[in-house]
Amino acid sequence: MKKIFLVDTENVNIRSLKGANYLDENDLIILFTTDKTIVHNFHSNLIKTIETKATIKNIHIESGGKNCLDFQLVSCLGLLIGSNTKQNIEYYIISRDKGYLHSINFLYEQTQCSIHLISNLKSLFDENYDDTLAIMQNMDDEITEALKNLGYTNKTITKALIAIDSSKTEKDLEVNFFLQFGWNNKIYNTCKPIIFKYDILNIA
Repeated sequence: MKKIFLVDTENVNIRSLKGANYLDENDLIILFTTDKTIVHNFHSNLIKTIETKATIKNIHIESGGKNCLDFQLVSCLGLLIGSNTKQNIEYYIISRDKGYLHSINFLYEQTQCSIHLISNLKSLFDENYDDTLAIMQNMDDEITEALKNLGYTNKTITKALIAIDSSKTEKDLEVNFFLQFGWNNKIYNTCKPIIFKYDILNIA
């Protein structure tokens, strides 16, 4: 059965797409992005690391006030359902925002389509992955606190988290930190023991 995933990039980060390798060529991932999420959690270099047969599409949302992205995502979901009434499709909103449940319930009552709210892709295929995601969030929080205590800005912290998210091995980690920060090893040396404490490079 074809699956369509609508991703609220203001509410989840790139890790929510781990598990995309389980999808096939019939599936579709739609990223609803803003200027902020492109710079931070859904940087183009991170999107390139996603291994999947599914099509990835981007819909860029111009900032227009609170919940602007949410409204446009739900509108798109309604359009997709209305234009695919003869197809057997499962729809998923990827977000931690429970506010979507009201729209999901309404659309289900009107169409009887299969619509779900999930916080990440991999939990569809691995019931234990939510625990892994929580571990990774704890690591991010600890790294953020450690770098803030050293006086680093939010921009620098974001670059460090991007370097980590792009890494699968220790060698990747070294290269990605060098690409972000050059010969400034202080940031890498601050983050490295935290990363290894959480054994994040061994989490698939």
